[in-house]
Amino acid sequence: MDGPLIPLARGATGFWTNGGTPLPSVDVVASRTACQAAARSIRGRVARTSGPGTARSFHTATITAAHGGGTVLCHGVLPAVAFTASPPRAGAPVTGFVRPPSWADPFAAAGFRLLEVAELTAPLAPAHTGGLGEAELSQVRHWNPGTAGELMFNWWD
Repeated sequence: MDGPLIPLARGATGFWTNGGTPLPSVDVVASRTACQAAARSIRGRVARTSGPGTARSFHTATITAAHGGGTVLCHGVLPAVAFTASPPRAGAPVTGFVRPPSWADPFAAAGFRLLEVAELTAPLAPAHTGGLGEAELSQVRHWNPGTAGELMFNWWD
């Protein structure tokens, strides 16, 4: 394997078996509170947010400030966040991951795992997918993501 391993747990793709136990959801209030705290820490604001949809596994928030900012990707099931320089394009694979910024501490304090670029861009390996459910593995085979980041932050339907 070429990079650090993200231990992908059940729910990493956002899919579950029909009729099976639904996946838990990330605490949206905690996510929004962390976004507001992060924005305040750099004297910025949360300029735009979007929730997960039927074909998206993550929430986004764009934080703007005079001297910084970026986009937060909050996974819809797992308590994990990633960061990009600009908002992802609807339907396209998420790219442009950046390292957690200096203002990311409120997410860690709220219990979110801050994902690193090397983890997100590591080629997807069988070791990544050992904790996924059968419905998720079926989606992985169908969509064939190349990296752990593409698997976690997806627009699959």
